[in-house]
Amino acid sequence: MLKNYLFRISLLTLCLAATLVGAWAQSAGSARRVEGVVSDSSGEPLTGVAVVVEGTNNYALTGTRGEYAIEGVRDDDTLKFSYIGFDDERIAVAGRTRIDAAMRESASTRVDDVVVIGYGTTRQRDLIGAVEQIKGKELLDRPNPNVVRSLQGQVPGLTLQFTDGKPSHGATLRIRGIASSIGSGGSSLVLIDGVEGDITTINPDDIESISVLKDASSAAVYGARGAFGVILVTTKRAAGERFTVRYDGSVSILSRTVKPDMVNDGLQWTDQFLESYRNCYGYDPTSINNLFAFNNAWYEELKRRDADRSLDRWRVNEAGRYEYFGNTDWDAAIYKKSTAAHQHSLNISGGSERIKFSISGRYFSQDGIYNAVNDWYNQYNGRVKVWGKIRDWWTVESNTSFVNRTYRQPMSYSGKMLVQRQWEHQGYPMQLITNPDGSWTDAAVCVGVAGMQTDRSYQHNKKFDMTQNIAMTFDLMKDVLQLKGDFTYYYNQSERDRKEAIYDFKNGPELPSSRAAFDSLEQKYFNNNYMAGNVYLTWTPRLGDDHSLKVMAGWNIEDRKYYTTYAYRRGLLTDKPNFSLMDGDYYLLGDDGSYEWGFVGIFARVNYNYKDRYLFELSGRYDGSSKFPANSRWAMFPSGSFGWRISEEPFMEGAESWLDNLKLRASVGMLGNGSVAAYSYMQSMTIQKGTSYLIGGNTPSYTAAPNPIPDGLTWEKVVTYDIGLDMDFLGNRLNVVGDVYRRDTKDMFTVGMTLPAVFGNNPPKGNYADLKTTGWEVSVAWRDAVHAGRHDLTYGIKAMLWDSRSWVTRYNNATKRLTDYYEGMEIGEIWGYRYAGLYTAQDLDHWANMNEYFTFNRQGNQPREGDMKFYDLDGSGSVNNGANTFDDPGDREIIGNTSPRFCYGLNLNVGYAGFDLSLFFQGVGKRDWYPSNEAAFFWGKYNRPYSFMLRQHTGDDIWTEANPNADAYWPRMTGYMTSKGNKGDGDAKTTMGQANDHFLQSIAYCRLKNITLSYTFPKEMMRKIHFSGLRIYVTGENLFTWTPLRKVTKNFDPEFGGGDSDFTNSTTAGDYADGYNYPMLKSVTFGVNITF
Repeated sequence: MLKNYLFRISLLTLCLAATLVGAWAQSAGSARRVEGVVSDSSGEPLTGVAVVVEGTNNYALTGTRGEYAIEGVRDDDTLKFSYIGFDDERIAVAGRTRIDAAMRESASTRVDDVVVIGYGTTRQRDLIGAVEQIKGKELLDRPNPNVVRSLQGQVPGLTLQFTDGKPSHGATLRIRGIASSIGSGGSSLVLIDGVEGDITTINPDDIESISVLKDASSAAVYGARGAFGVILVTTKRAAGERFTVRYDGSVSILSRTVKPDMVNDGLQWTDQFLESYRNCYGYDPTSINNLFAFNNAWYEELKRRDADRSLDRWRVNEAGRYEYFGNTDWDAAIYKKSTAAHQHSLNISGGSERIKFSISGRYFSQDGIYNAVNDWYNQYNGRVKVWGKIRDWWTVESNTSFVNRTYRQPMSYSGKMLVQRQWEHQGYPMQLITNPDGSWTDAAVCVGVAGMQTDRSYQHNKKFDMTQNIAMTFDLMKDVLQLKGDFTYYYNQSERDRKEAIYDFKNGPELPSSRAAFDSLEQKYFNNNYMAGNVYLTWTPRLGDDHSLKVMAGWNIEDRKYYTTYAYRRGLLTDKPNFSLMDGDYYLLGDDGSYEWGFVGIFARVNYNYKDRYLFELSGRYDGSSKFPANSRWAMFPSGSFGWRISEEPFMEGAESWLDNLKLRASVGMLGNGSVAAYSYMQSMTIQKGTSYLIGGNTPSYTAAPNPIPDGLTWEKVVTYDIGLDMDFLGNRLNVVGDVYRRDTKDMFTVGMTLPAVFGNNPPKGNYADLKTTGWEVSVAWRDAVHAGRHDLTYGIKAMLWDSRSWVTRYNNATKRLTDYYEGMEIGEIWGYRYAGLYTAQDLDHWANMNEYFTFNRQGNQPREGDMKFYDLDGSGSVNNGANTFDDPGDREIIGNTSPRFCYGLNLNVGYAGFDLSLFFQGVGKRDWYPSNEAAFFWGKYNRPYSFMLRQHTGDDIWTEANPNADAYWPRMTGYMTSKGNKGDGDAKTTMGQANDHFLQSIAYCRLKNITLSYTFPKEMMRKIHFSGLRIYVTGENLFTWTPLRKVTKNFDPEFGGGDSDFTNSTTAGDYADGYNYPMLKSVTFGVNITF
């Protein structure tokens, strides 16, 4: 739409000069009417194209459907089609009455593209900040529940970290570095049409463009809100005067990117269980974990029934209890092979010269991958935009949007326990899911299969957002002085219902039982009210051809009120969840973290351009926040930048044939980070209700002394330096953009100095730490077209690569303990031991002492053949962690880093005769991972003897008594060899539980993120069925992934996470849950776009 606008301005001179009555050039033959449709190379109609009879003043403009009609055309005339951003097209009439034209986008106009920046727009040629913009059409045909997943790999410097594949979850968005702040945190600011919002809620079809502001210069007008970059989402404007209807619909088939490779044979599982247990303890177990009894009689019976598969998989023993001998595939019981999703979008637009409107809506629905009665996600989007011209100098725009999403997901019998962890603990292949009489087994209840298949334990999330924005624009002096103002009100109401049920099962035909000890209902309500206003004035004086000046200044105010309440009670009388239908005495009711804060800022920006050659920009913002005490509430954040268009210098005239643009950019600026909790500078006390004792027959309320507060608290400050280079060659077919930068984060909000133990409390937090980040970005693009037969063959490639590293430069850790941040530490570093192979008989008496520090087994703790050994790096004769400090790390050194390095994206596209094929690859060039202690999909029975039996732990690559291969990758199978323990607590550390370079894994990857094949039907065919356009497509998402991790294990997607944020109280969250998450998904989608 911006291109249309620019074209109409540039066409004004032509319109004034043209004689509307025209004197049609007369030919020897008769003049005729010629009509047709003008579209781009993909078949999309172009509005506002000038169709001129060459050599005359006779012309017409195309309408919103690309249609035109022009009178008085002679047989020997030539029609010229002109449009901003496209190459001119000339077609000889040759006696025809219908001429359709397909225009090719011009590469030479890239420097004139309009880029959205803070509180305005600018031309690409005038841009001197580090800004990347992608158009909304580049994100279409991606069948993702939200646009965040479609952004990954598309913008150099923008790193997205996903933890799972849940449709309701987005990603952590980091611009230029994974570590934004190790203090108060903070991520990129997301503004939707200038208003802070949730990018996961926006309808992808509404997006006109997304701009990423990466340096301090481009983000300076957002001050403290833009410390770690800004993402500007601009939705499509209400435009066009003809009534147009567009429908987009698609259906997707989804499945997991990874299916764990396990052994589900009950006898093989039990054999490895015994090997793991005996190698640890030296004797046989009496149970498998805490519920499944083990004895030799049962084991022998398992062998007998395994040899004769015609026998039942169960029996009743003398005690009347069931005994099981199954080969259950719990993975198949928990997950579906595939699931489905569908989405439908509708856009209706129209209007007149003085009023225009656009109405859009989207429905997205996805069934969950869990094999459950109710596991689904629905989202509804709606947006209404109305633009009106009250006077020639006064316009008003209203933008109303809403989103309503609901997510119903199953839970295990104990709701806060993740199903993957329950599966590991109680889902053994020998266990059955149901008993012969159809009742549930104890394992089915514990794992959560009973809950999934009965829908009696679940979590139901509901979210409703409504945003209303009113904006006015006053052209006080046309093209010189403009005043804009807007007001936004955002309302959010969210609810989380969680129901936990008691399940009946049988341990024997006459031994009924139940689990858990109680049932419960929990409800949590969230209410968010946000108001924001902006007023800004733009002055663009006319200073002649050599000078250009633009001054913008304004004011911003924000206010947010967040309220949340929590209610919980036990004792359901019915499966209908309602607090009035409960009789439990245990209940909780209260506030769960409400807060309020206000924010105000004054901002300004000055741009000066001399001869389109030297570009200068100064900007700044003065911010105030209620989150800080009165004496440090206000701060100034300035920035400056300079650009030199070397290609415009006189000495570059000889390069015009091959060089189109060469621009050097430099900027420096300071921003603030105010992402501290609302009341961090105030002492607070929480009133709680006692639960374990009575006074006077009642449970009393109590409080505790408040934590100490810092003597001062102020903004974290972020200073960014950036140098960039933009280059365009060969008619702008080849584009190269590169940046190098440094970012210093000062006064981060971290823990204070260590205080004596007699102080009796934790030291207060304050502005005590600094961080340095350096990085670079480069992108190279080529696009062109060649004439092939009757059509043009268009093709393009764009490659992007970026990297960053961060170091702590100040922190309160005088001894440099390796268990905390320390000065000089690189973010993400992994300290570990160097692997020296497996013990052989010759090593047992001659290797450095390891069993003083490490645990090898629980039967004397002497290393044996097949156990792991490490190098004694410090030559002390003993392998240990020394004082666990940087100066004395023992026998450890830095062996890897968890930060993603060398992130990249690669776009390939080709189009011909209505067919378009695009491929998008995305990946990470370097990233390390050491499996956490509870990563059961990696460690299997090295973790717990009763854990998963993984196929990677079978065959010749594991040391066994029968296969004493000293070169095997996997050591002797011994249980409980991944627990950490702590030095001095009586539980020494284990060789596998401590990071070492042998089990350090590379989770670098290359993923075919998207492949799309589409066909746009010819216009002539569409007119016969009264369509303006029809396009069909098939697209694949995450279809192929290459990663070196697969050499060791096939059980992890390289973008795996840990835990599940929907169950925040889970004991398996964080470090103990690698792989315990909703799986990543791949999909194949069939879709259609129709325009009426």
